[in-house]
Amino acid sequence: VPYHNIQYNRMSSGFGIRGGIGRCYPFFAEFRECLKTETSITGENCQPIRDDYFECLHHGKEYDLVKKVHAQAALNEKKAAGGGGEDGHH
Repeated sequence: VPYHNIQYNRMSSGFGIRGGIGRCYPFFAEFRECLKTETSITGENCQPIRDDYFECLHHGKEYDLVKKVHAQAALNEKKAAGGGGEDGHH
């Protein structure tokens, strides 16, 4: 769906679950403002702002980073216990 066909008046109310401004609404508002001046049908000029908004909503990059940190910690523990590294050597 091209960005210019998305109806934003039905998306985010701006209110959080406990009242006040929702945690991702500032990202959404910035994205919406960017789209008002978007000249590309693909939305490429607003892509970084869209990515920030979706990260706020879904935490995909955060989850990926946490998985990498846990994997590295497990590897470090294995090496410290004398289990060797990735190449199988001690």
